[in-house]
Amino acid sequence: MPLRTWFGGIGEAFSDRNFRLYSVGSIISWITYFVQQIAFSWAAWEITQSAVWLAIIALLSTVSNVLLLPLGGALADRVDRFRMVVSAYFFDFLKAVALTVLAYSGHLSLPVICASAILHGIIHAFSVPASYGMMPRFIARGCLSSAIAVSSSYTQFAVFAGPAIAGWILVHWGVAAAFATNVAGYLVYFAVVCFLRTPEGYQQQKSPRRSLLGDLPEGARYILQHKGILALLLMMLAGDALLAAVYQLMPAYSDALLGAGVGGVSILFGTGGLGATLAALWLAHGGAHPATPLRVFWAFLVFALAVCGLAVSFSLFWSIAAMLAFGFAGETARTATVSILQISVDDGQRGRVMSMRFLLQQAAGGLGTLAIGGMAQQAGLRLSLFATAMIALAVWAIACLKRARILASFQVVREGSES
Repeated sequence: MPLRTWFGGIGEAFSDRNFRLYSVGSIISWITYFVQQIAFSWAAWEITQSAVWLAIIALLSTVSNVLLLPLGGALADRVDRFRMVVSAYFFDFLKAVALTVLAYSGHLSLPVICASAILHGIIHAFSVPASYGMMPRFIARGCLSSAIAVSSSYTQFAVFAGPAIAGWILVHWGVAAAFATNVAGYLVYFAVVCFLRTPEGYQQQKSPRRSLLGDLPEGARYILQHKGILALLLMMLAGDALLAAVYQLMPAYSDALLGAGVGGVSILFGTGGLGATLAALWLAHGGAHPATPLRVFWAFLVFALAVCGLAVSFSLFWSIAAMLAFGFAGETARTATVSILQISVDDGQRGRVMSMRFLLQQAAGGLGTLAIGGMAQQAGLRLSLFATAMIALAVWAIACLKRARILASFQVVREGSES
């Protein structure tokens, strides 16, 4: 009771033994994962010195991910999701070991970077749909919204802490050491999840269909039948495109536009992660109440304006301010959307629906990064960012005209969350 009194939804989440254990492995593994991501992104920039190649590498990961995500979602509704997550993470662990060895031996090259990007997309096509079932499996439904937000804060804290640690490691120890930290992070994660216990009586609902191919369209059909979810996801696609482009092209933005180099990459990534962490903790403290469509709506507006700020900034100081708003507003919209979906979707369809959400996110992110990267070659990165931010604002304005209808379609969801 004291935890819930003083910390609201955060206290509710931490009152659960499974969540406390999961938190240990999650925080460490997410931080080390983002250390590797920064190292990977910087290694790709050093090898290519091209914003177009950064976009192509991101697209390779996205394409391989999108092609297999429907299959991953269908499998997540048929097999034990926990075992599916651990199996996928084990393959990602092996990939991290390979990158470490290749970097230490001096054999990290553009073909290796491209192959690693493709493997990343394949592995996470199976890990992501299954991972959406982790919280519903181990956490009580009454604490689920808070646990999702707190768990998201771990990811966003890692976006803040990971780049800062990565910058220090890259400067003092090099790319290979940064890759090695992710190997260690996965070992910690595997050790922790061994102690998780499924509550007595839990039974994962599984797809009643016999045909795996027959399961694939279910996620899309479920979304299309709910006009509110459909409208919310369509608006978020523009945000996903901007989010991915900003992060994937950050080495080019920091080095070419601000002249801040790898230190600027770490600072800007870290600032965005700090804003996102604060947003996730704010949502978690409020339990289910802050996760509303209206909050997603206004957060998206601030997010698009923050990208405009990045585009017109000529100094690291103002870019840091824009990234803080970018991280806070983007995480508010993203986490609230996921919470709404997690609460409203039937468990037997969770894998397919959430994989469809992630598929749309990945597709928008890959295409957005490729489009902005390609435009940057012709018109410059600054103008490209500003133009796509204007498109996102136009999408928001269209949604604004239909706001009443969108909010009304979620009335049942909100009432269910508050009861």
